[in-house]
Amino acid sequence: MRRPTTAGIRQRMLRWALRRQGKDALPLQLAARRIYILPTRAGWTFALLILAMFIAGMNYGNGLALLLTFWLVGFSLIAMVRTQRSLAGARILRAVAEPAFAQDPLRLTLDIECTLAASDLEVSGADILTELQQTHTASAPGLASLQLYFATQRRGRWQVPVLRLQTHAPFGLFRTWTWLAMDVATLVYPRPKGNLPVPEMPGDHAGSRRQTDSLDELTGLRPFREGDSPRQVAWKTYARGGPLLVREYAGQASAARDFDYAAVPLADSEARLSQLARWIVDAAQQNQSWILRLPGSAVLSGAGTLHRSSSLQQLALFDGASSR
Repeated sequence: MRRPTTAGIRQRMLRWALRRQGKDALPLQLAARRIYILPTRAGWTFALLILAMFIAGMNYGNGLALLLTFWLVGFSLIAMVRTQRSLAGARILRAVAEPAFAQDPLRLTLDIECTLAASDLEVSGADILTELQQTHTASAPGLASLQLYFATQRRGRWQVPVLRLQTHAPFGLFRTWTWLAMDVATLVYPRPKGNLPVPEMPGDHAGSRRQTDSLDELTGLRPFREGDSPRQVAWKTYARGGPLLVREYAGQASAARDFDYAAVPLADSEARLSQLARWIVDAAQQNQSWILRLPGSAVLSGAGTLHRSSSLQQLALFDGASSR
């Protein structure tokens, strides 16, 4: 008969705990019934010391040694209660996962309202395969903000794994922890890479694009939108106390690059998506307009930061089977 391993026992205990507490909805207040506690290595050493003192005091009939032993037992009980209460009653205010490109770190921000400092809190993945890095923490009175970074391998929807929030504070004799099963997700975009030339815009041939730009006429001013080029801002109007406006020229709306999945001369579907992501990122940095065409998806047209996010989101959720 095969004996269960330590990892197997931990997985069984984790599944039991998750069935017992269910999914977590934020904001979440940690109840005492879901807080678990065990002695640390220092705590076990402290317990052996107390036991040795008790045996010596009983053997030699030393009342002072027994008094010190009972005092240390009382201290350990107080330490256990204090450690358990350091998490019980804490509130998980929010968890925000930011989108990332494949193979880049994905950041998760945990805001926790508790009596502990951020440096006293530790977060680890419940699954041994979870790659997590807690690089730095920041704290305010009564609020701990943890920045967690996860490794990403492939594009698609990313779900926050089950996390273990634990602490050894305030005395280090006990380790108390709880499991967080939060319904928080984000997207992992295809990694921008590829060396194919960017599709040409109308008027790019024979240097006519430069001539067209020089003939563009000012049609008016419009309110500034995120993603607009600073070179088109009407700075003189803004310096006189007016609103932030952008100069608009005739012919700008008609010039857009056509990013078509079917026209990318690559055999691999993921390579095509990576090339499209490279073009989109570059076009957004240069404040250019583009049209994105993917099989089975709506055609996206526009420019700026919001259009960049929508285009990358469509690439992340693209089903390669629909293109066959």
